[in-house]
Amino acid sequence: MKHATLYSASRKPTRPLSLARFLSGYFISRVGDALYTFCLPLLSYRLTGSVLVMSSMFAVSILPVIIFAPFTGAILDRFNRKRLMLCTDAARMGLIALIPVLEHYGLLTVWFLYVVTLLLSLLSTAYDIAVVTLIPALSGKELTRGNAGVQTAGQLAEMIGPAIAGGLASFLSLSSILWLDVVSFVVILSILFRLPKEPKRPRNQQHILIDMAQGFSWLIRNPVQLSLSLQAAIGNFGYSAAYATLTYYLITTLQLRPGQIGMTYTLLAAGGVAGSLAVMYLDRYFKRGRLIPFLLLAGTCGFLLAAWSRSWLAPGIGFALVTACNTAWSVLSASVRQENVPPELLGRVLSFSRVLTRTAMPAGALLGGWMTGALTPGAVFLLAAGAKLLEVGIALASPIRRLGMENVHGQGGMIGLTNKLYSIYIFHL
Repeated sequence: MKHATLYSASRKPTRPLSLARFLSGYFISRVGDALYTFCLPLLSYRLTGSVLVMSSMFAVSILPVIIFAPFTGAILDRFNRKRLMLCTDAARMGLIALIPVLEHYGLLTVWFLYVVTLLLSLLSTAYDIAVVTLIPALSGKELTRGNAGVQTAGQLAEMIGPAIAGGLASFLSLSSILWLDVVSFVVILSILFRLPKEPKRPRNQQHILIDMAQGFSWLIRNPVQLSLSLQAAIGNFGYSAAYATLTYYLITTLQLRPGQIGMTYTLLAAGGVAGSLAVMYLDRYFKRGRLIPFLLLAGTCGFLLAAWSRSWLAPGIGFALVTACNTAWSVLSASVRQENVPPELLGRVLSFSRVLTRTAMPAGALLGGWMTGALTPGAVFLLAAGAKLLEVGIALASPIRRLGMENVHGQGGMIGLTNKLYSIYIFHL
């Protein structure tokens, strides 16, 4: 069953100008986030020289999702989401600004980076869930297009951000680059202020724990939503192991320069852009139940390429393929949730889904750090490939395989044609 969006029927179901304005600000903000993501592992490595510190920094960033996401979802379903987004962005801006300030005075330590990572992850968890709940109000019935727009803006930013950071790192300090992230928050804050006001919702008199229980109960009783969450949990375990140690692998095994590292992450993000654009076409003409396992198989090939090739471009190309498939999967899964979860429960269901999908990520990151130091280079990428294959098994054995019957457009001729094209593609694969 499809549910109404957050806006009342008297309002326009689609607000293209508001969506475009939000996406432009979201893009600029994510460029700043990409600069921070590029600089933080290098800062921690410069302070300690330890791969375990780098991987544990990634693990720490996942803990708030596991611990606080259920409370975050309940709060988002109770209060004004636009106002909460403004508050979280202002707080994140202040935390980022502290890093260059402390380094300027010689007070920056790895323990402070841990604290900042933890707090930023907590705030970002609330912000990211709010973005997903905001999209139905801004895009109306075009959910796949709206979700793809968010993914495209984010991936474009992650493609440009590392390239900018890699270039700036040759003549600026890493902490100085973070001032650009601070500026990006100023931009998104100004745009958030101009978004339409969210309609007032009836005041919720229930205890917050009851709200949380309702979201959890809805998730576990819906076979499709639960299968998507469990599938993502396994995939995230493998991906976090590979991603958390990627920078260390590029520095020590391939001995890449900062510019080459930036190019690697640019390729990775370019794959995400390609995936977010392609999924709008693929979702229109292919059944989701068939499309999802195919995307996961393609992602497996990306990890295998990164594991077996010693070319300095191989990790970038391999992870680009993985990111393309992951991004397309994320768009599809977000659309499925927005179409089927009641709007008044969306924040809570999303938060518990994030708990399930992120729980294994700290263990994956730590295991990846250990494997990188103890085993042959690239072994962690084989672990990630194995996790992808398990995802394929879940997609084929669960209700996910029946998704998308309503999304195949056209009459029997078009359906027959797309089925033939899919069969030919699988045969060649």
